[in-house]
Amino acid sequence: MVLDAEYNQPSRKTIQIGAAIFNARNAACIERLMIYVNPGEPINPMITDLTGVRDQDVENGMSIVDAYEELKRFHAKHKCFRNPLVWGSGVRNDSQHIYNEYLQGKGLGEDNSLTTEENFMGFRVLDVKTIYQSVQIFENSKHGGGLKESMKRFGIEFEGDDHDALNDAINTFRFWYHLVRIFHDGTKAKK
Repeated sequence: MVLDAEYNQPSRKTIQIGAAIFNARNAACIERLMIYVNPGEPINPMITDLTGVRDQDVENGMSIVDAYEELKRFHAKHKCFRNPLVWGSGVRNDSQHIYNEYLQGKGLGEDNSLTTEENFMGFRVLDVKTIYQSVQIFENSKHGGGLKESMKRFGIEFEGDDHDALNDAINTFRFWYHLVRIFHDGTKAKK
């Protein structure tokens, strides 16, 4: 499963979750999921300008607890590899951020350890940005930038509007697939 989320500021509350399931062998998209999450606060106008997410989009959105449960069902339905594919894996990657916000929504602190089933995405992620940066550093090339700019450096056009959680998730997979194909084809040729 590939995952992306958008957040309100300055609270960093989740406002949109995008996820998609792809066949890793042929890049066929199997299913997509987009969830608006009601943060219980007005959307910062800067965030609306960046993401396109408006107050009216989230006012009937799910709570973070319901959104997490929906994402969990989506993940289970497709028997996904535990750790999601994401763009960027800092201290607060999207998977961990959503999980921590879910714990808060349930009235639990981040230190609470729930069952493995509850924390269905685990604590690790497959970070496409790290793969990209590794290639760029090895090639002594520019390695900073966001997803759209990084894809452009590899000649891949970003599909849709960036900073939309579902579009970002889909493009994260597309970029991962491109990078992994390069690696696969290169190692296959050396055998």
